[in-house]
Amino acid sequence: MKVQIKDRDALSSLTTSNLRSYLLSRGWADNGFWGERAIIYGKEYAGRDWEILIPLRDTVADYAEVMAEAVAVLATVEERSQLDVFHDLAGKGADTVAAAPLIGSGKEGDNMTTPKLARLERVDLREEWKTEAQDFTPWLAQAENLAVLSETLNMELETAGQETSVGLFRADILCRDTLDDSWVLIENQLERTDHTHLGQLLTYAAGLQTVTIIWVAATFTDEHRAALDWLNEITDERFRFFGLEVELWRIGNSPAAPKFNVVSRPNNWSRTTQRVASGEIPESSLKQQRFWEQLSQQLEKSAGNVRLANPPTLPWTYYGLGRTGFHLEAVLNPQAGRIRVELRLKGPDSKAHFALLEGMKEAIETEIGAPLDWAKQPSNNVSRIILHRDGDPADESAWPELAEWTAETLEKFDATFRERVKNINAADWQPDDEMQEE
Repeated sequence: MKVQIKDRDALSSLTTSNLRSYLLSRGWADNGFWGERAIIYGKEYAGRDWEILIPLRDTVADYAEVMAEAVAVLATVEERSQLDVFHDLAGKGADTVAAAPLIGSGKEGDNMTTPKLARLERVDLREEWKTEAQDFTPWLAQAENLAVLSETLNMELETAGQETSVGLFRADILCRDTLDDSWVLIENQLERTDHTHLGQLLTYAAGLQTVTIIWVAATFTDEHRAALDWLNEITDERFRFFGLEVELWRIGNSPAAPKFNVVSRPNNWSRTTQRVASGEIPESSLKQQRFWEQLSQQLEKSAGNVRLANPPTLPWTYYGLGRTGFHLEAVLNPQAGRIRVELRLKGPDSKAHFALLEGMKEAIETEIGAPLDWAKQPSNNVSRIILHRDGDPADESAWPELAEWTAETLEKFDATFRERVKNINAADWQPDDEMQEE
């Protein structure tokens, strides 16, 4: 016996978002709007074209009837009972995909119904980390967790040690920023900031001379936030002070997720302006900085992996690949009328790493979509893999096109090289006789 669903309350409980997701997951095509009332979805089955209407609003008078017709059509096409189809659409055993924005008019904001959203719940830090030294610091030092902090600050941090001695104190985490191979110290607190930790930060800065200091705490007092802002104002570019508040959030019964909020950071723009005003750097450097700012905006628009931490005043900028000795560079060359993107390898193992990557040349150039310039440079510990593009960086009218190309190329390089860089091992390289003579 075929069961027909006739209960209006039950049919009215079905949501348009569930029905749309169900149809998309089963190959139904969005055929556009039907007047101002509905979206038409179509599918061919058994030599016949079938259609289902999804109302734009769930307040229409015949909503239950429309849903009943949709259930009946699906039951026929799928050769199942209406009851089974209804249970799937109601979310009981449904094999549906997550609801996507409505497609039909090509315009944003055409969602048929307001999605039901879950509520974020704040989690006490001590529920996950009982102590700073035994719980939070080891957790943050792990690569996958440090990546969350790195992303917040647009850095590429790599743990170098925990509880590292600096003067009379021991820093919680010592890192390298693989972008520029500089030291980064992280000091943690699972409570409100205090003067003791502020004093330790100053000791670290005095002991290392060139350093980025990150102070992570549950809550920053106004006084300590102001102290970091003041330190950033009175120090030069050798020192950078960041203050971050850490939070934990969960949705329903999900695991808690960390969130870092920046409450204090260096003001690089004001530092640059002061240096220009004093004649320390030329006006042309500001022009270069404006191009990098445009590139940074392009990278944000593409929402990829590559990030520009601080637009520099130099004719080049660089991006980390998550491993010391490797980074991507974008370089302006107005004299030659072109710009380039490159993977730069440096350090005592750079030649071995270069040779191992060169062994993958065909696959790498296929992924990039262009032949590359493989510059081994045997006389030093730096090698480069380069892609050039013609275009005058001095011509500001050309910047939109150049910034778009540079952003796309950096993303290609990141996608092509990141995993390879992570996995190559200099010990796997066996130099031939010619290389040994060099």
